[in-house]
Amino acid sequence: MGPCGLLSPALSAGVSGELSAVTLSPVRVAVIKPKVPQKKKDVEVKKQAVKTEPKSPEDPMSKKRDTQITKHSFVYHPYDEEDNYNDHENDSRENDDDDDDDDNDGYIVRATRNSQTRATVRTATVPIVRPVTVVSDRMNKTIPKRPVVRAPGRPVVTIPRRESIMESLPAGCLLSESLIACGSTGLAHIPLLSDQGVKNLYLADNKISKIPPWALAGLPNLEWLDLSKNKLEDSSISADLFQNLTKLRRLNLDGNNLTKVPLFLPPSLEELKMNDNKILSLTPSSFKGLSKLLTLELEDNHLHDGNVSPLTFRPLKKLIYLRLEDNKFRAIPSGLPVTLQTLHLSDNRIEVVHERVLNKTINLRLLDLSHNRIREDRISPKAWIHLLQLESLDLSYNKLVHVPSFLPVGLLRLHLYHNQIERIPGYVFGHMTPGLDLLHLSHNRLANDGIDDVSFVGMHNSLSELLLDHNLLGSIPRGVLKLKSLQLLRLNHNVIRHVPLNSLCDTRLSSDSPLVSVHLEYNLIDRRLIPPSALSCIQSYHSIILRPQTNLNSNGQTMFPFSVVLLLLCATPLPTFAVALPFEHKGIMDFGKRINVKGLMKMMLNDVEEGSTFEEDYKPDYFKPEQPTCPFGCQCNHKVVQCSDLGLYYVPYDIPADTRLLDLQSNQITEIRENDFKGLSNLYTLVLVNNKITRVHPRALMPLRVMHKLYISHNLLTAMPKNLPASLVELRIHDNHIRKVAAGSFSGLRSMNCIEMGRNPIRNSGLEPGAFDGLKLSFLRISEAKLTGIPKDLPEGLHELHLDGNQIQAVEHGDLFQYEDLQRLGLGYNQIRHVEHGSLYYSHNLRELHLENNRISKVPGGLAGMKYLQVVYLHSNNISQVDVNDFCPEGFGVKKTYYHGISLYDNPINYWEVEPATFRCVSNGMALQFGNHKK
Repeated sequence: MGPCGLLSPALSAGVSGELSAVTLSPVRVAVIKPKVPQKKKDVEVKKQAVKTEPKSPEDPMSKKRDTQITKHSFVYHPYDEEDNYNDHENDSRENDDDDDDDDNDGYIVRATRNSQTRATVRTATVPIVRPVTVVSDRMNKTIPKRPVVRAPGRPVVTIPRRESIMESLPAGCLLSESLIACGSTGLAHIPLLSDQGVKNLYLADNKISKIPPWALAGLPNLEWLDLSKNKLEDSSISADLFQNLTKLRRLNLDGNNLTKVPLFLPPSLEELKMNDNKILSLTPSSFKGLSKLLTLELEDNHLHDGNVSPLTFRPLKKLIYLRLEDNKFRAIPSGLPVTLQTLHLSDNRIEVVHERVLNKTINLRLLDLSHNRIREDRISPKAWIHLLQLESLDLSYNKLVHVPSFLPVGLLRLHLYHNQIERIPGYVFGHMTPGLDLLHLSHNRLANDGIDDVSFVGMHNSLSELLLDHNLLGSIPRGVLKLKSLQLLRLNHNVIRHVPLNSLCDTRLSSDSPLVSVHLEYNLIDRRLIPPSALSCIQSYHSIILRPQTNLNSNGQTMFPFSVVLLLLCATPLPTFAVALPFEHKGIMDFGKRINVKGLMKMMLNDVEEGSTFEEDYKPDYFKPEQPTCPFGCQCNHKVVQCSDLGLYYVPYDIPADTRLLDLQSNQITEIRENDFKGLSNLYTLVLVNNKITRVHPRALMPLRVMHKLYISHNLLTAMPKNLPASLVELRIHDNHIRKVAAGSFSGLRSMNCIEMGRNPIRNSGLEPGAFDGLKLSFLRISEAKLTGIPKDLPEGLHELHLDGNQIQAVEHGDLFQYEDLQRLGLGYNQIRHVEHGSLYYSHNLRELHLENNRISKVPGGLAGMKYLQVVYLHSNNISQVDVNDFCPEGFGVKKTYYHGISLYDNPINYWEVEPATFRCVSNGMALQFGNHKK
């Protein structure tokens, strides 16, 4: 250690050391006692003896005052204006090579008062040349202060001479290459910091009440500053505080005692949060100069109609997100920006929606007016007339008695729960295009006389979710049967007594309903009295929830007809989200080369023998004696004809006419001829897997008018079969030689829900424009093909899209913009090098994302903003760094669900260098895979 408390030449050469204390006059200085190799022990003893003797100021060692500060240092700078900066700069250049070894100590440093490494105490008498830093918790380095360069004409913040000793960071702080996080550490003031590498400063939940003007001058590259939950007042923030922060993009001042917006905020700001303060007014100059601001949050303040100027938001030329909840507004504020897309005004006192207040907000997509005092007669007929892009409107928790008229024409989601609604007027939705997708009317006063046959006109082909639970309905509402796209229906917690014929299923039609969830629990329904065909169009047992009922014994049995049983047997359930164990790529909804039809038959026969799902007087026709004819070598039983593994070259000609399931897998069939299926009008499932079929006659499938499932994978087809039945729900045609999907290949297939067409040599050019027109698919797989990019013009309503095992190079911004309902996306085993930031933004409902086995070099941007994302596979890539906010949002309550699986193994990541807070929104440690599982 040098005479001025500096690192000794041995330590600056990279030798690791241990902390010692040296007594100076009149201060104590933390120094580093180096560990020396055994062979140099005698030499070091001599050096130590010299160090204990006082040196004169003329000693050459006194010129080496400080070692060079590296990018990993986070220091406080007590400095002396009389220091010769040039001397220090010249000397530090001489030690550049020596200091490089200090950079390899790892970039994560946790400050702690109880260090496991205790210092040994030695004393030395040295002259006081300059103020020095006291280090009580960790090693600090001290350098002279470089003057801050200011733009011409702007005042310079003068930093006073600091003669006192400055304390180091408190225990509990988390430091990294670009982050200083000292949340909930009891800080009462912001210490003086200087480091150009710091981009994020987190000081939330402390006791900071005043900030000196120079406190942030040494952090010129700061991008995110969080001062929420402190004790800041208006006088705590000076006009010069942000003067040097020209790159600050995000500022969080939530939970303080501010009564006005601070002056002279950085023009670079894109996000400003001032929730939970005491702001009393907004003036035309409150946001002056903030032309780049995108997000503004002012929730839970003292704002009202009289203290917010109509010119307040004029400077905000790019604002897209505004939060004004929990204030005292009685009307929607005037002067809102044209660019605004999301507006939150819940928990106010709004009673009226004026005609022109939203005239200029033509880009508004989401409007939240819940928890107010709005009545339908206080909404102007022209209030929404200019909001052509409005997609979501929330009027829940108000005082509505009827569904409001003159709703926005392009509205997709309408929330009206927890009102006093007694009626849905006829044709109230008739003017909408394309029509509502979600209508939420739970917790109201709706009875059957409040819903007419024409109440749902305008959304017969669009509505997928209808929530009518917790009302006063005595039967299934009229008009529900006409909702052709309905998937979720909630009627629980009503007073429904019966489920009559043609209330949920049209018995005149043979097609299945798109309903995947029907809630009828907590009513007055006797399940034994439900007619067998009343629910015949529902595809699965689990789709209907009838238990418990209010007035019946919980042991009552629910009835389902034979068609539901058969559909259940032929359906393959999707896997649930699981804890992220090492991922093994398996085909979802893929039977492979063999379908176990015998197992399906056994399950069906067991259900029939139990007899618990049928009324005593109900005798389905499959109890009749079997038809005397059965193809030679085949097995015919209960309308299931098995002709597999017989070496057949053609389809047998004498198949019984009442056959429901025909199994022809694993034969030698090369062609499907025109009359092969003539007369099989009742056929429900056709299995042609693992043959040698090269051609399907254009008219061969036309007699199969009620066929729902066609399995024709593992064949030699080069084109899609023509004239597929309009009733078809599921098509598996993977493992063929198809190179082209022509426009109109699936025209007229409005019931199609699932297509599996992987392992075909399809290129992007082979998917012609319009190939998927008219489809409302939920599941699509084109994996292990020859795609080089995400295909365009796929069905918009997709819930699952699997493109694994292709040659996709990148995910670009516009690739997924139309798939808002996407919940599972498979892009593993490709050649993806880059996922453009924002490319996943539109798929905001995504639950599971597969990007494993690619060439990605960093965690894709935007994952932290995906509220419902639960599983992310990123293993076997080239990711070398994980930042603290890559997966989890910065605020609490933003993410709706915790991660159940994050897979990062087999990447060049030093996992011991990753911030512990990086995975703060992961459900448990078992959900995280980090090490190299291939070793």
